[in-house]
Order: sequence, then structure tokens, then C-alpha cells
Amino acid sequence: MVKYRLVLLDLDGTLLNSYKEISRRNREILEAVLNKGMNVTIITGRSYVAACDYVHQLGIKTLVVFQNGALIYDFGREQVVHISLLEGKKALQIIRLGKSRGMYPVLYENFFEVPDMVVDKFYSGPYARYFEMNRWRMRMVESLEDYAAGLEHVAEVALVGEEKGFDSLKNLNNGISVVKNSVLEGHAFVEFFGPNSSKAHALQVLLKYFGVGEDETVFIGDNLNDISLMRRVGLPVAMGNAVEDVKKVARYVTTTNDEDGVAYALERVLRGEWI
Repeated sequence: MVKYRLVLLDLDGTLLNSYKEISRRNREILEAVLNKGMNVTIITGRSYVAACDYVHQLGIKTLVVFQNGALIYDFGREQVVHISLLEGKKALQIIRLGKSRGMYPVLYENFFEVPDMVVDKFYSGPYARYFEMNRWRMRMVESLEDYAAGLEHVAEVALVGEEKGFDSLKNLNNGISVVKNSVLEGHAFVEFFGPNSSKAHALQVLLKYFGVGEDETVFIGDNLNDISLMRRVGLPVAMGNAVEDVKKVARYVTTTNDEDGVAYALERVLRGEWI
């Protein structure tokens, strides 16, 4: 029987419930996992500024992956382990292409300071809740193109629009990492990063750091940006609220994020029921 030594957790829709909180039961199971000698860390699409409070709540002092692998930060040594920047001219290209196709662009200017999200108009559509919750991070400018033209590098650009409209953007791969984060009501949230930005790429850094193999790793996630990692680890687990494409590549499906799905899964891992 494989003895799992590393547990990787997504945040939104996974470890966090609908109130964006870590439940007591989930906290308790993570403590039990650590007491068994296993390592636990976070691998999220969230930025450092939007996720570091949860890292501190859990007392994590190891590597944590942010923005789908564009940033890996060591909370023990308080230093950057990996950072991938998107060239400003490429960010401008993506913004122009997105706008020409009726998409909503967001420029994420940096990894560590707020406001980090730059826009030139307010968003309305299926992702309105995301933008409302992140209003504190947003800066409004007159022209996003003009603003981007003055930047040498940025953290990322995101485009939000009808999913079918992204088919024509698939060729944006010259030094650009494209991550489809999610789809809501036929609208996709797609992120564009610098090179080597994905949860699957970040996995290799984590495996080396913790000294474990892919087959010794558990990952629990829920959304499209988790699929590349699901396909690599020894035990991929999908949340009960996960999209169907994620459930298809998972070995097991746990309960939802509002039903302590992380705890439900890890209890079964600790008991040797899920292998």
C-alpha cells in the first residue's frame, strides 16, 4: 500500500467553504495529518495578497504555490522560490486581442502589493461576485492599453468572456502560460502568465523540496485549473462541488466544500480506505 507523504490543497471551492472560511473540522484533520508525519501545503490560483491570511491561519512554514504556479513562496525562510513574469508587451497584446473580441481584461500588475488588479471599466456578468469581493484590490485607469504600454513586466492578465471566443487565442503560447480557471454560464475566466506557470509545473518544485514522489502525493481540488495537477499525483481527489471535467480525472470524489469535503477525504486516507 502506498504511504502518502504530501497533501496539496486548493483553496476556493475546496478547503474554503462558501463563506470563505476554513471549518473547524478541516482544521482538525489537517492537524491530524501533520501529526502522522505528512506534509501539507496550499496550491491555489489566488494571489499572495488574497491567500496569505489563510496560510498564516494554518501556520504553514513551507512552500506555498500562488497564482497557478506563477509564484512559489517559502514562508519558513520568507523568500521567493519561483516567480514567472509576463512581459509587458505580451500583456498589452493579450489585452488588445481580448478587447477586440468583446472580452473583459484585467491586468494583475504585481504579486505582493495592492491594489494589484488594474481595469478601465467595471464588470457585469457571471463573475460579478468575484470582482465585487476583490474591489479592494482594484485600481481604475482611463485606458488599460495605455497603462500596460508603460510596464516592462506584470504578474498576469486575465480575460473574461464567452468560452467559444477563446478558441482563437490558443496560439498565444510564445513565452505565455494559458490557464483556463473556470467556466460560469458559458463564460470563461482565462489567465495568461509568464513561462512555466501551472500547478503541474509547480508540483515538480514541491516534490523536490519535500523529497517525495508523485505517487506519494495527494491533491484535492475542484476546478479546471486543477486538472493538470490531478493527472500527475498519486491520489487525485475531486470535491463534491467540483466541475464534471475534474471529477472525471479524479480517483475519488469527496463531499462538498460546505460539507467538510477535505476532512471527509483525508479521514479515509489516514484510515487506508482511499489508496
